[in-house]
Amino acid sequence: MSDSDKKTVTMADEPDVEVGEGETKAATALEEAGVNFREAGKSKALHLLANRPLDFDPNSPEAKRVLRKIDMRIMPMVLGVYLLQLMDKNSLSFAAIMGIKTDAHLNSSQYSWLGSLVYFGYLGGEIPATILMQRFPLAKYLGIMSMIWGIIVAMHAVCTNFGGLATVRLLLGMVEVCTTPSVIYITSSWYTRSEQVTRVAIWYTTSGWASVFGGFFAWAIYQANSFRWQGLFVLYGSLTFVVGLLIYFFLAASPTDAKWLTDEEKAIALERIRENKTGSEVWAFNSSQLKETLRDIRFYLIILLMISTGLPNGGLTAFGPTIIDSFGYDVNQTTLLSMAPGAAAAVVLLGCVGIIMMFTISAEHNAARYGGYILTLQFPNCVLSIVAFMTAGVGGTTKKFLFSAAYQLGYAVGNIVGPQTFRAQDAPNYYPAKYTMLAFLILTSILIATFGLIHWSWNRKRDRQDELDAQNGIVHVHLENEEFTDQTDFHLRSFRYPL
Repeated sequence: MSDSDKKTVTMADEPDVEVGEGETKAATALEEAGVNFREAGKSKALHLLANRPLDFDPNSPEAKRVLRKIDMRIMPMVLGVYLLQLMDKNSLSFAAIMGIKTDAHLNSSQYSWLGSLVYFGYLGGEIPATILMQRFPLAKYLGIMSMIWGIIVAMHAVCTNFGGLATVRLLLGMVEVCTTPSVIYITSSWYTRSEQVTRVAIWYTTSGWASVFGGFFAWAIYQANSFRWQGLFVLYGSLTFVVGLLIYFFLAASPTDAKWLTDEEKAIALERIRENKTGSEVWAFNSSQLKETLRDIRFYLIILLMISTGLPNGGLTAFGPTIIDSFGYDVNQTTLLSMAPGAAAAVVLLGCVGIIMMFTISAEHNAARYGGYILTLQFPNCVLSIVAFMTAGVGGTTKKFLFSAAYQLGYAVGNIVGPQTFRAQDAPNYYPAKYTMLAFLILTSILIATFGLIHWSWNRKRDRQDELDAQNGIVHVHLENEEFTDQTDFHLRSFRYPL
């Protein structure tokens, strides 16, 4: 839409203060756009931008300096918490080959359920987490939850039976369910659309590093004679607690919360993400955004996508080292070989090829079957496109958190079902489980293509409507700084979806 087709309405600098006619006009303009006037008055971003008009150049030395500052402050903590979340979940698979099944008297069915119970915790903790993330400062909430789940991970070490392990696994899922939604929201609050792709790729592909570090730590601890799987949980729990402390005191969820930025740098940080049109702050719950989300077909596609990727992920998370062990390697070799899939996970999506190699290559060629396992671990990279669609393609605080809840719901369901496909009677090759993984990976590719087609169709429709409106002389109201008024992607006419 060209500038000539817009009518700009300037909001009062202090909309929460009684200023008579100016407040009334601002309130009317906001209400017509579907914006909560009271919440707009609390927005630090709107106040800052109204009081500090800026002639912004994204290629200026100042803008580049601010980006470097953001990367140095935000990315290490985001990487750390996401890496530890994956390591904590994967720790059970390493504990399995370090003796936890024998020490805790676990049969095959009970071990499978321990892999699934984390995701039952996800289902139980998802709604409370979505509510709490909008009610409390996001970074503080994430820091507290990280410290709590670090304690829960360490408590695995004192469990001696299925009941104890089942309890801590359930609690772990309920607490750490907030991690991915928080990281997704923080990424979209700090980075432009083009930057989000690379930053999401960086923190998401820590799934590879989780296998690298997990395999190394498991191997190192296994060298001790009396401190094995228990030591692994204590180490992971301690690391998570420390990272939680750092997040609580030093992570800023949005530019307006960053004490390490000057007001001018905060304004630059906000101007950088203006074109995202997805805002930067956490606004209060909005019931109209809930209704809109339930009418958005992508909400249900996200659930299906995460089920179709979560199912193979759940099985491989719980049984990955066991699969390697079935190739004929001893415990020391298995823990070390579990590092290689992680190192390769950032390369390319070859999951389907890997699965086919695992169930078609004969047992005497273990090295080739192990190569198939490595390739299978490439499939989670497709989730990068799903996360990118969410960070850049959804506007409105409540709507974004609900999409994150859909992401977690599908992820949890898939990971609950995944380990159950690895049945004891199918060992050691687990052919039914491998066929199931292959089918769901094919479904994933179809769903991702559908997602992109929907975005392309919506963008085309909006472009055509803008052309018709321009020809007919229709003028649309444009609110000053409307990109930061918590409007959804459906409401912002200038919004365009990522492809």
